Amino acid sequence: MNAFVIFPSATMKTERAFESNLKSVESSSSDESHIMKDTSRLSHAMLKVPSVDRTAAYWTEKMGSIIMSRSREDGTLQSAFVALGNGETTDKCFALELVETSSESFKLGNSLSYIGVSMLLQFQDNLLGALTGEKPEGQGDEPNGILVRSSASAPGDYFCRFCLKSRNLVETNDFYTSVLGMDAKAVDADMLCLRYDATAGMKGVPTTIVFERSDDELDRGKCFDHLVITTSLDINEQYKRIKETHESAIYMIPTEMFGKTVMGIRDPNQYKIILASE
Repeated sequence: MNAFVIFPSATMKTERAFESNLKSVESSSSDESHIMKDTSRLSHAMLKVPSVDRTAAYWTEKMGSIIMSRSREDGTLQSAFVALGNGETTDKCFALELVETSSESFKLGNSLSYIGVSMLLQFQDNLLGALTGEKPEGQGDEPNGILVRSSASAPGDYFCRFCLKSRNLVETNDFYTSVLGMDAKAVDADMLCLRYDATAGMKGVPTTIVFERSDDELDRGKCFDHLVITTSLDINEQYKRIKETHESAIYMIPTEMFGKTVMGIRDPNQYKIILASE
């Protein structure tokens, strides 16, 4: 069983109810035999943005790559997948799926807290700076107002964190570990970190999904749309498994789409998650 690493938090609450919740999170752990644990990976997140061109340019300036795109006749982008990779390849690495929406329809909301970019990307040509603790440069203004942070991480995917807010870390932890087979890697009073560590063919540490506790009502806006988890498992069999225990979480039954079988579920925060065949 995986043990949690407890980090001290300066903002730790002392209310009895919250302490009870924290103890529940600390005492839980992912199932080593979970069917999705070694067969699945966090693939990408869809973001709806007013300008795919400007957003993609922001990431390519950080040495990201457009790995797939769709353009109009005039060459402007309607959609694009952007990945930072791991220094050798973008294969099996996390990506942002950028899809155009109108400026009138766009709303960032407050549920997407930040996107974490590994400090190792910035220091890959400045090893001395990394060793001497040189402060990383700011990530600049993301075109849509999304906070992008330089984040400490082990070698691996340069998109090292994708951080969302949660009203209930206990329920969130239970869903992602028991339903989706993710490993809870770290927890404190205000944060929960989860990932799939056994991503086949992935060099280094895969992207971590982070949940920050929020006392505010979540405004999901119209920017972050969904997460995609790909798996080598049969999606129809996973539909049957999830239906037995979390039928109310299912919003889309197995469907053929883009040459893959996909199904849709909602987590306790009402974030949409697509399970897709590899």
